[in-house]
Order: sequence, then structure tokens, then C-alpha cells
Amino acid sequence: MIKPFCRRCLLEDMPDRAALASNIRELISLLPDTLRAEESQRQSRLAVCRSCDHLVDGMCALCGCYVELRAAKRKMTCPDVPGRWEC
Repeated sequence: MIKPFCRRCLLEDMPDRAALASNIRELISLLPDTLRAEESQRQSRLAVCRSCDHLVDGMCALCGCYVELRAAKRKMTCPDVPGRWEC
């Protein structure tokens, strides 16, 4: 049976993606402090992603990234609208 896509879900919201979410969290923890966004900035970015029509199964449908990893990187921007993450 084919599982339907989860629109507007982050990996952390999907129990069947727990292993992948754990791997993403590990990658984030390995980012040097100079490259990692502040936690408040990351959470603000993810809130924007949760309301975006391009979020599908924890990935951005525009660029194919895992949004939790992209949001954790300091100098990254939203691939849809530059400046969207600057809340």
C-alpha cells in the first residue's frame, strides 16, 4: 500500500520517520557553532515552513532539502522567497 504524503509535516512530526529525524538531528549537532543558527532562529524558520504549501514529508518541494537541516544552517534562506525567514 502506498502511504500518502504528509503535507506541512516536519520529520520530527512523523513517527514513521523517527530514524531519519534522528540522523538529521545528529547532522545538526555536528555543525560547527559558526555555521549553526541560533535555536530561536531555527524554530522561527521551522514555524514558517510548517505553514508553507511547499513542505511535503519534511522536505521542501522546491529545492528537495530537509527543511529541519536547512533551517539549522545560519546563512541559509528560504528557496521560495528570499527574506521569508527573516521574521
